[in-house]
Amino acid sequence: MPSESDIFRKKRVVFERLVPFGFVKSETGYDYREKIFNGDFEVWLHISAGGQVSGKVMDTDLGEEYLALHVASASGNFIGQVREAYQDVLERVADVCYEALPFASDQMNRLANHLKATYGDDFDHPFEKYPDIVSYRYPENQKWYGLVMTLARGKLNLGEEQWSQVELEQKIEVINIKVNPEKMSDLLTTAGIYPSYHMNKKSWVTVVLDETVSDDLLFSLVDNSRALVTGKSLGSGSGPDYWIIPANPKYYDIDAEFAASKIILWTQKASIKKGDFVAIYMTAPTKAVRYFCRVLEANIPNDAYRDDTSIKKLMKIELLQSFSDNEVTFEHLKSYGVKAVRGPRRMTKELIAYIKPLLR
Repeated sequence: MPSESDIFRKKRVVFERLVPFGFVKSETGYDYREKIFNGDFEVWLHISAGGQVSGKVMDTDLGEEYLALHVASASGNFIGQVREAYQDVLERVADVCYEALPFASDQMNRLANHLKATYGDDFDHPFEKYPDIVSYRYPENQKWYGLVMTLARGKLNLGEEQWSQVELEQKIEVINIKVNPEKMSDLLTTAGIYPSYHMNKKSWVTVVLDETVSDDLLFSLVDNSRALVTGKSLGSGSGPDYWIIPANPKYYDIDAEFAASKIILWTQKASIKKGDFVAIYMTAPTKAVRYFCRVLEANIPNDAYRDDTSIKKLMKIELLQSFSDNEVTFEHLKSYGVKAVRGPRRMTKELIAYIKPLLR
């Protein structure tokens, strides 16, 4: 019988559907009960606030859990019927109260949304024999820049880290991405990034999609992997990179910040480093790049400078030039290959070539 995790894999709960289905809200989530076998057994399900499902079957006569349900060696026609009835309840809950997602991990689903919104890229299944393996390709030359798969954690080169046997056998979703070989050694010191699984370890790494690596860094690495397979490098291994980052005036008054000082502290974004250049894009209704800055310092600990405790590191940026709101508009960005600015991303070479002559 498929386990709860198998049935609800690649699905996300829609909490608004639970109560109409019959769930009852509790302090820790939602609970559901349904009698099976003419009331001789009862299915108990619990869905946590995070959407995780746990369940058991109770013997109503004895008031005890029917443990044989999950004993792999237990067999027989009766046990088989109980398992089928339990599975039927789980599948109905999954069909009615959950929505399908393309990937098992929330982080990979967010990355898929980013790639679709930014580049219009969809995934494909490159191996007929292994339908669960997914690839992302650069459309013009069909080269992979990302390969997504599920494997046991123990398949990775974990170095000297200590893992329990249970952890080593745990199935995890990962993505293989291409990186600049000059940056390989630094990347492999980052938690959640490992020598690539079944790919060239000189130019590819494997990233575990379990939130260990931040979205900012993950998205940046995948953006760069895409750029590398196009043959259009976004910055040299030792030189500066050029970035665009969004600023929403509803939440942060950057105009006032720069009016007070040409050097400010900003939340550390992606893998932006000292010496890089950053264009600050004002979101709607402005929808234009207003400031062009240089990064003076990166990865500065947030020692109470920002009240938000989720902000761990800051970077110091210096304003080099301000643009009028009609010089580098969103229409300009689209014409030079930047289709969306929902988070930090590297500029295209075409956009860099457009902006440089505007700098005075």
